[in-house]
Amino acid sequence: MGFKNCIFVPEKPYPTKKTLMRSMKLMTVLVFLIIQAAVTGQNPVLFEVEGEPVYLDEFMYIYEKTNRDEADFSRASVEEYLDLYQNFKLKVHKARELHLDTIDALNKELAGYRKQLADAYLSDQDVVESLVAEAHERMQQDVSFSHILIKVSPSATSQEDNQAYEKALSTLDRLRAGEDFEKVALEVSDDQTVEKNQGRIGFVTAMLPDGFYDMETALYTLPLKTYSRPIKTKLGYHIVRVESRRSARGEIEVAHILVRKGPDAKKKIEEIEGLIAGGEEFEDVAQRFSEDKATATKGGYLGFFGINKYESVFESTAFRLMNDGDISDPIQTSIGWHIIKRISVKPVPSYEDIRRTLEARIKRDGRYQIAEEAKMEQIKEENEFEEHDWNRSKFLQDVGRDVMSYQWKAPTEYENQTLFEIGGSQVKVDRFLAYLTKNTATRLRLDKTFPPQQSLESMYDDFVEEEIKAYEEAHLEDKYPEFKALMREYSEGILLFEITKKYVWDKASQDTTGLKNYYREHADRYMWPEKALEETVTVRSEDLGLLEKIEKQLARKPTQKVIKKFNKHDEVVRVQGKLIEREELDPDLEWKKYSISDGTLLEDKAETVYKRIAEIIPRKQKTLEEARGYIIADYQDYLEKQWVEELREEYEIKVNEDVLSSIIKT
Repeated sequence: MGFKNCIFVPEKPYPTKKTLMRSMKLMTVLVFLIIQAAVTGQNPVLFEVEGEPVYLDEFMYIYEKTNRDEADFSRASVEEYLDLYQNFKLKVHKARELHLDTIDALNKELAGYRKQLADAYLSDQDVVESLVAEAHERMQQDVSFSHILIKVSPSATSQEDNQAYEKALSTLDRLRAGEDFEKVALEVSDDQTVEKNQGRIGFVTAMLPDGFYDMETALYTLPLKTYSRPIKTKLGYHIVRVESRRSARGEIEVAHILVRKGPDAKKKIEEIEGLIAGGEEFEDVAQRFSEDKATATKGGYLGFFGINKYESVFESTAFRLMNDGDISDPIQTSIGWHIIKRISVKPVPSYEDIRRTLEARIKRDGRYQIAEEAKMEQIKEENEFEEHDWNRSKFLQDVGRDVMSYQWKAPTEYENQTLFEIGGSQVKVDRFLAYLTKNTATRLRLDKTFPPQQSLESMYDDFVEEEIKAYEEAHLEDKYPEFKALMREYSEGILLFEITKKYVWDKASQDTTGLKNYYREHADRYMWPEKALEETVTVRSEDLGLLEKIEKQLARKPTQKVIKKFNKHDEVVRVQGKLIEREELDPDLEWKKYSISDGTLLEDKAETVYKRIAEIIPRKQKTLEEARGYIIADYQDYLEKQWVEELREEYEIKVNEDVLSSIIKT
C-alpha cells in the first residue's frame, strides 16, 4: 500500500553484521555526509514539513537502502522518491500532531525493538565471528583424550578451591615425573567412570557443553601425549592428555538388527545374516527378528548419530561402512549381537550452512563472555572509564553484614561518594545501594553460596557492567549513524502504521456506504472474464459408423441431447467438463460454441476421446461480495490518495532546491 511498500518496515528485529555492512556504497555516502557536517558545522536540510527539518543524510540513507542497485541518483529517480518520502513525512507529522507518539503500548513496542537492536551493538561482533570460525574449524576434527578430575563444588569457598587446585598441581607433578597415568587416575580422579575407563574418555568433537570452553581449547591445541596444566570447568579441575586426533566423522544414518545376549545369540544372528545374504530385505528381517523393540517396527531404523553416543565397537563398525546400503558382519556389544546397515552419512556442514546455528549456540554459551568482556573493555577505553578508590570492607561494615539477607534495608543516610566515572558522568554509592535493593533475589542466592565480602564483590562487578552497558546503550544514536537511522525507521514506521490504520485501513473496512459508492462508480473494474465450458467426451465404441454419428451431433447439439440420444441402453458417451479462460484453450479447438477436436483412439480401452467447447460464457459483472477483497484494496488506495492530497493542503512543504540539485547526477 503506497509508501509502506517502499520503506520503513525493518527487515529484521535486529541487524546481523551482514545487514549493517551490506552496502559499502551506502556507508561511503554516510561517511561523506558525516565529514561534511563536521567541516561545515551542519547537516544540510533537504526539505521541511510545516517547519520540521528533514536532513539530507536521512533522505540519502533511505533512498540508498530502498533502491539498492537502482539508486542511480538520476533526477527522475530522486524526485520520484522525494515525493514518496514527503508523503511519508506528512503522515508521520500528522501522527505526532495527534500525539500517537505518547501512546504507552506503542512506546513499549518501540522500546522492545530498541532493546533487541541495541544487543547487537553491546557485544563485540568481531569477537563473536572469530568464535564462530574457531568452533567450525574445530568441528573438522575429533579428539580422543584422557583426563583426571579433581572435583570442586560450585559453592566451594576460596580455600576449598585453592586446596583442589594444589591437589591438581601435585597430581600433574607425579604424571610429569613418569608415574603411570592409569594408576594415578584410579587413585586420584573423582570422575565416576574412572573405574570403568581408567580416565580414557575417547573421541569428542566441538562444541563441548557450556562451561567446558577452556578444556575444548586445550584438546585442540595441546601437543599429543602431553599433559595440560589444571583446567577449571564447572566440575572442578582437570588434567588433560590428548591421545589422538582424526578427521571428523560427522553423523551417520543407520538401521540395525539386535539379538540380545543369551546362550544362542551368536547362532541366531548368524541365521539372520544368512537370510539377508540370501536376498531378503534388511528391513523385513529386522521387523521379524530384531529384539530392539523401539526400532524393529521401523525396519531397524536407528536414525542419525555422531561420535561418542554408542559403544566404540558399534560406532566404529558403522562408520567403516563405505557406501549407502552396505551391511556389516555381526558384531558384539555389551547388550548383544548387531548387524548394521548404512543408510546415509552427513558430513560436518559448511561454514555458511552452520554459521547462524553456531552463533546462536555461542551466544548461549559461557564463551560468549569473551565477546562481552572485549566490548566492555572497548567501552571503558572509549569513554575514559575511571574507578575511584573506595574501601569495600568499610562499606560492608557500614551498610551491615546482613546485606545479603532478606531483612537488609539500604541505609537512608550514607556518604554519597563516587565509585567510578564514565564519559564524564559520575556513578555514586546511592546507585549501588539502589541496585542492591532491587536485586534481592541475587543477594539471597549469593548468601547461600559465598561469604558476604565475596558476594558483595560479585554484585559490584555486575553493577559496574550494567552501568557501562546502560551508558553505552543511551549513547548508541550518537555513536552509530546506522543505529540512529534504524531507530528512526522503527519509530516512524510504528507511527505510520497507526495513523494509516486510523485514516485508511479501518475506514475502508468499516465505511460500508463509501465502499458501496466506490463499487458502483468503478463497477466495470470488477468483471468475471469471458469463459468457455470445455468438455472431454469419451465414446466407448469401436463402431466407426456410430462414431461418425456422434461426432456430427457433438458439432451442433447440446450435451444433454447427445447423451440422451446415444445412452439409451448403455453408457456409450461419457462427458466431463470444466470452465477455462482463453489462455487455457486446447490448441485443437477454436473459441466458439461446439468447436470440436479430432478424436483420439485409446486402443487399450476401445475408447475415442474428443475435446469440445460446449458453451461460451460472456464477461459478467462481479457482485460486491464476490469482489470485496479487491474492492477494499482499491478503496484503500483511493482513500490514501485523497488523504495525502488533504495533508499537502494542510501542511506546508519547503524544498531546498540547491541541496536537492547537489545530489542529482544525471
